[in-house]
Order: sequence, then structure tokens, then C-alpha cells
Amino acid sequence: MFVKEFLVKGHDALTLCPSELGEHEDGWKIEGDIQEDYYEWVNEFSATHPVFGRVWGDFENEVHADSEEAFLHFYENHPPQSWDYWDI
Repeated sequence: MFVKEFLVKGHDALTLCPSELGEHEDGWKIEGDIQEDYYEWVNEFSATHPVFGRVWGDFENEVHADSEEAFLHFYENHPPQSWDYWDI
């Protein structure tokens, strides 16, 4: 298993866009709960791929993956967005 830690501080946000949820042509199926407070975003998520396996977690804390290769493929195709919670 591979674990990537993210050091998000203060009011910084590093989240997935709600549009990332669902099945994608690259094989990733992404699930998560949409958070809403004027803007919409996804903190905790779980993603599966028929070749790479699973990636899950929260980009503001830790993201786990079945392998580093799985994490890199997911991150390259579905990167989180960086924004400021104080913009809400």
C-alpha cells in the first residue's frame, strides 16, 4: 500500500471538484460526498480502476492507494483543486 501525506494549513483547501464523481473514460470510478457552502467540493473520496486498483482518502490529510503507480495515474488524471475556504 502507498500513502501520500498532504500538508494543508490554515484556511487552504485541496479538494476534488464534484464533476470528478462518477465513471470516467480513463477507467476511474470516483465516489464521494459533495460538501456545500456556497461552493461545492469533495473532501473524502474513494476511487477504483480495473487495472490500478483503489485510491482513497482526503487530499487535505492523507491519500492511500494500492500502489504508487495507482496514485500517480489517478493524480495525473484527476488532480485536486487548490482554493481558499475563506472565499466562502
